[in-house]
Amino acid sequence: MDIILTSVATSKIFNGFIMLLSNIGGRYIALDMPTNIEYLFTNYFFLRIIVMFSIFFMATRDIKISVLLLLLFLIIIKFFINEKSSFCLYKNDLKKNVSDDEYLKAQLIIKKYNKENNIK
Repeated sequence: MDIILTSVATSKIFNGFIMLLSNIGGRYIALDMPTNIEYLFTNYFFLRIIVMFSIFFMATRDIKISVLLLLLFLIIIKFFINEKSSFCLYKNDLKKNVSDDEYLKAQLIIKKYNKENNIK
């Protein structure tokens, strides 16, 4: 029995299936969690780090590689993708704040359109 369990536990196909199942079903587990758990994960960065480490560890089964991947992931997220960072490689130029003047001009256009088309 131990030989069978060991061979299943070390099987790459079985581990791949478990990883796929975890990723697909993970969001449905959150539906059963109380709201204070959601509060903890949204407000405490350290808990999210632990979750990311556990995902890397499940995939690699190696603590050193998992820590390395976690650090690499954090560097990419915090510096190279974060728009607030001076090292950001990609800035979303499509996102533009609307000024008060632009908002008022848009309101006037809408009022004019509604008046011309007899819309209340």
